[in-house]
Amino acid sequence: MRPLETFGNHDNRGQYENWQMPTAQLNLVLNDRRIMAGETLRAKLLVDSADPETIIHSLTAEVVGVGRTGWVNIHTDKIFETEREYLNTGHLLLCPRNSPLPPGRHQFPIQVHIPEGAPSSYESQFGVIRYQIKACCVEAFPFVVLCRSFFDELPVNHMSPVDYADEIDFTCCSLPFGTITIKVSLPRTAYTMGEVVEPMLRIKNRSRKGLKDCTITLMMKTQFEAMSRYEHVNEKKLAEQIIESVILGSVAGKSTEEFDNISLRIPDGAPPTQNYTDGVQTNIITIHYILKVTATPGIECEMGLIVTSSGYRDPQKNASFLFHTKRNRKDQMNGNGIEYAFN
Repeated sequence: MRPLETFGNHDNRGQYENWQMPTAQLNLVLNDRRIMAGETLRAKLLVDSADPETIIHSLTAEVVGVGRTGWVNIHTDKIFETEREYLNTGHLLLCPRNSPLPPGRHQFPIQVHIPEGAPSSYESQFGVIRYQIKACCVEAFPFVVLCRSFFDELPVNHMSPVDYADEIDFTCCSLPFGTITIKVSLPRTAYTMGEVVEPMLRIKNRSRKGLKDCTITLMMKTQFEAMSRYEHVNEKKLAEQIIESVILGSVAGKSTEEFDNISLRIPDGAPPTQNYTDGVQTNIITIHYILKVTATPGIECEMGLIVTSSGYRDPQKNASFLFHTKRNRKDQMNGNGIEYAFN
């Protein structure tokens, strides 16, 4: 048996496991810190990006000049204040919206004419005249949230050994051609992120035709629900993603093959099972996991799995569960598992 390439290859598990926050830094460089009224302000907005997938949703600059005066009359307790605007360019768009920004330092020039009659900058207790450049970079910084789920929330039978059996009848010209029986045995149907699923598989071929390309696959099925903009009608779409596959080989006609030592790993950062309804709220994106057995010609069967974000709530119970899991895995490696599974 050899593993197929999954998510393109094993490194694509990083889609879930190596999520890194993008970083961006803004700096402003002025050609001259002191500008005469009537001259042109020249500056450069520097954006340092360290992430190859940074998308700048909006990059703007605003040049404003405002004078403010104000005080409190100590004799009458009256408040006096005035604000006057001398310069306001509005939001200057420095780059197209939703622009990709490759890693490195990027420069965006700013040029603004200062009015002839603009007053001088001034700072005092009772009034100020200030000129400022306000740079604004709008970028989305994603973070990951995992829904909280435990083994304790599942029915007890999901933590017990389970056998899944399916029979496929071959016919040719309406005449029976033989039956294929597929039996998959699992120690349980509930797993947590990062665990290894170790199914045991028996394929009994009662037909004269051999089966080729027998494969067992761990898959994630995602269902999306959206509403049409004008008619307000719901529609659903289904997407399937292969997490990992193992090629088992062929099964000759009139023979039975048993396959053990199959390991299919759930990525550490994979999203847990997400059902259609969670309490009173409906999820617009649902996530389910399946084991799928396929073979040529036309053999296909599925069985569902449940993936939780954590094991048991009680740390002692969870530690005991992990201990028994490791011991059972050691028994299987010693060759004691497949006889138990198919007895």
